[in-house]
Amino acid sequence: MYVLDTSAILAGVKPEPGDVAIPPSVLNEIHGEYPELALYPVLHPSPESVEKVREASRKTGDYEVMSSTDIDVLALALDLGATVITDDYAIQNVARYLGIKYETGEMQGIREMRRWKWRCESCGRYFRRYYEECPVCGGKLRRVRGR
Repeated sequence: MYVLDTSAILAGVKPEPGDVAIPPSVLNEIHGEYPELALYPVLHPSPESVEKVREASRKTGDYEVMSSTDIDVLALALDLGATVITDDYAIQNVARYLGIKYETGEMQGIREMRRWKWRCESCGRYFRRYYEECPVCGGKLRRVRGR
């Protein structure tokens, strides 16, 4: 069983009907441009799985760059025990953290799971979580690779 992300659809991935499910938010992102998606069941992820994915994405540092659709895709894969098809690196990173299998469409997948942190561009301080601005100096934070 597979769950398709929007990036997989845009890359032209077309698994056999019966092997695929998509969350409604993926359909919302593509605005009906792919009528062949009517062959696939549209399923809502459980609220429990959505929260589990949110928490995992906070731990990896990917939460701030993930859309609600990205979270739905992973949550549905958790619910179904399915493989995610995506070219999105943040989705792949959180999938790896959660033990969800994933495949890519056109791009090469990630080589390793990463934990991200945030660094102030002004004072250079590091933070494990995202802030709108640096709590020390008010500077802009950017995501950097953690250890």
